[in-house]
Amino acid sequence: MPIHPPAAVWDTADGGFTAIKDAFFNNTPIEFAVLDGASNASGAQGLRASMAITKFSRNEPLEEAITVSVTAKPTYSDHAPEWMVVPEADPGT
Repeated sequence: MPIHPPAAVWDTADGGFTAIKDAFFNNTPIEFAVLDGASNASGAQGLRASMAITKFSRNEPLEEAITVSVTAKPTYSDHAPEWMVVPEADPGT
């Protein structure tokens, strides 16, 4: 099942944008964790999987910011997709 996130602003200074762009143009998988909270929030949960970026198209509307539309699909990797739950923080650290 492909994932179609909303269009993102074209921002080459953003590390996440660059990682997705590079995965598309280099035809390499990229690890995603699609969670219902922040990745460091105890109890946040969701799908973690290696994805192939199958669409990366630049949109240039006349009066708005340049955006990019992305489609990501689970792909073969050494790690099977899994349901991830961020563990509680260790109070001793």
